[in-house]
Amino acid sequence: MAAKVYFADLRARANNTLLMKTGRLVERTGFPGLIREGDQVAVKLHWGEWGNVAFLPPPFVRCVVDLIIRAGGKPFLTDTNTLYTGQRRNAIDNILTALKNGFSLASAGAPIIVADGLDGHDTVEVPVNGTRVKKAKIASGIHHADTLISLAHFKGHELFGFGGALKNIAMGCATPAGKQVLHSDVKPRVDSGKCSGCGTCVSACSVKAISLGRDKKALIRGEICIGCAECTAACPAHAIPINWETASRPLMEKSAEYAKAALANKGGRAGFVNFLINISPECDCYDWNDAPFVGDQGILASLDPVALDQASADLVNRAQILSTSRLGGKGSIKDPIAAATGIADWSILLEYAEKIGLGTRKYELINVE
Repeated sequence: MAAKVYFADLRARANNTLLMKTGRLVERTGFPGLIREGDQVAVKLHWGEWGNVAFLPPPFVRCVVDLIIRAGGKPFLTDTNTLYTGQRRNAIDNILTALKNGFSLASAGAPIIVADGLDGHDTVEVPVNGTRVKKAKIASGIHHADTLISLAHFKGHELFGFGGALKNIAMGCATPAGKQVLHSDVKPRVDSGKCSGCGTCVSACSVKAISLGRDKKALIRGEICIGCAECTAACPAHAIPINWETASRPLMEKSAEYAKAALANKGGRAGFVNFLINISPECDCYDWNDAPFVGDQGILASLDPVALDQASADLVNRAQILSTSRLGGKGSIKDPIAAATGIADWSILLEYAEKIGLGTRKYELINVE
């Protein structure tokens, strides 16, 4: 059976602003019915790195927050700490970045809570028993929330091909150690030139696979290491580097299983919105953004994240290429997402998510005026 995906275009006038249309879209999709009186509602979004200006504008978030409050919920804006070294590696810098990018209690109507705590260690291991993941490391603030609302800026992505609802609740709900598991099938190694011998990684290792050698440098015993990546996340000297090397299929299949883990205890109380605006070729994690490769398409919402992402990808791939983008002047392009990002097999994520029961790729697109 096809899932319902609701769509609002970006045309507006005095008595029908984009924020009004967003509110009607979310109400029509059924979000108020997901929320019980007093529910703690995690509003999962990406507030962007400082320097990037393609992220979701705060007024759209405020519109959804106000609706949650009217429905009796207690919303909070949330994201997780990053694995890479940037401006969102810990909760303090993460919140400061959100504030610099315009997200605050005053602007968005809800407090900001970094879901995995000060340094990314506030985690719940959720049993998945999937093909790729047995236990997922999900940020505790998101896991313990009663309801989850995903607000995703739909754009290109240098590893996934696109970033939408599924990536927002998969990679976006994982702790830094979980992100490393998603990014790599290779066990960690120590860069001895950076290692200070502080022993933080030794304490972080749950299976005692790490020790300090005679030179006071960390040593990882590969035969014991379980690849949990807690040491990568814990090392203050960044001496256990992130390993980004992974093929598309393992990355995307693991991500689908993580998305399933993020929703595992929600009992269906989750809703998803994709904003197809400023459709840049790369993730909002960069401290810059390239020009959009297609024009703004609209706002889509659904209770099915798979159908939502499929509909979003279809709209983008049917859109006209912008001449001012990296794809300008290249003539007719059959798959703009693949052309802009270099990821030709982006549909793996959708195929596998459907296979494991996260939703369906079949959808009915319903216009909301």
